[in-house]
Amino acid sequence: MTRWTWILLVAAIVLTGCCTQAVRVPVGATPVGADGTSQPTLPPTPPAGKAVVADGQLVSPYPGLPLGFGGGVSGQVLTITVKAGDVVQAGDMLALLDDTELQRAVDDAQLALDRALTDRERALQQWERDVADAEQALVDAERALTTARLQFSDTSLEEARTALDRARRAESDAEETLEKARVMWPPVPLDRYHDALERAIRDRELAEMRLADTEDAHSVSHLELEAREEDVAQAGRALAALEEGIAPTYERAIEDAESQLAQAEEALEHARLTAPWAAIVLSVDVAPATTVGAGTPVVTLLNVEDGLRFVTKNLSEQHIADIYPGQRAVVTLLAFVETPLEGMVEAVVPQVEEVVATDARFTVHVRLAPTDLRLLPGLTGRVEIFTED
Repeated sequence: MTRWTWILLVAAIVLTGCCTQAVRVPVGATPVGADGTSQPTLPPTPPAGKAVVADGQLVSPYPGLPLGFGGGVSGQVLTITVKAGDVVQAGDMLALLDDTELQRAVDDAQLALDRALTDRERALQQWERDVADAEQALVDAERALTTARLQFSDTSLEEARTALDRARRAESDAEETLEKARVMWPPVPLDRYHDALERAIRDRELAEMRLADTEDAHSVSHLELEAREEDVAQAGRALAALEEGIAPTYERAIEDAESQLAQAEEALEHARLTAPWAAIVLSVDVAPATTVGAGTPVVTLLNVEDGLRFVTKNLSEQHIADIYPGQRAVVTLLAFVETPLEGMVEAVVPQVEEVVATDARFTVHVRLAPTDLRLLPGLTGRVEIFTED
């Protein structure tokens, strides 16, 4: 072979590469496929500076996610509303569980809450009556105490003691007068002196009895006063206890019933399996009327909420040397060759977990601009990454 023949052979080997190997395309050049043939189904590269061209496909940035009924619920699948390939939006229903028992649990919890609320209302009404009665009892006790204080007095006791003192002095004076009369000369009749002493003795005895009666009455009045004071104290304590409100057990019963109702309603809500985000249904994993346990996969979704990425693999160090996040890219899909899609390099990722025979061990992720085209994971095409403007 001539030297020019060897040069052309080496150039052909470099251009063919692997099936997904990118090539640096000069202005106006046409990219080639893995077999070295031209790609007539794709438009030519636009003449806009240097570009790296590579084949790839659309993928979701997230893996497929199996979904089942949450909240620990289980039962028979009543209906499945999607099939493989359907595109769903966030909140769309995917499947429905037979919720008969769950609805019954909600109804029972609601009845328990209604009973707890009724019990508290009755307790409040009784409490209001009890408070009114306690207030009236305190008023009555205070009125009785006032009466007892007015009736209790030391005056009568002091008067009885004074009267007894006078009677004792009168008796002593009568005895002294009698003794003087006995020694008088000439002697005088003593009858009147004896009569005066006897009257004085009777007056003193009567004063002692009156004092004893007064002391007894005074003691009774004092005991009555103490009793009325204790009545006021008890009425005050009873009213203070009532003013703290009804027993806390009623509020706790309502809180427990509300918690049970919330749990039952949440479980009922979990009987509806809905899409958490925009997604594509990859598979339906159970059939209607199947009994499933908590967390059993029912459908598998592929998240497309954040948009799909155009991913090209097996790029070499030479190809990614001038590729950086933020660079403009244009993706042309085989399914929509007439509508190139604008995009931007999002990431350059090393294929550290994959075994490759060459230095083609880098992946480029391109985020696409919003479009009305029906894009699906797996659509293949070509990306042009513009490394120079």
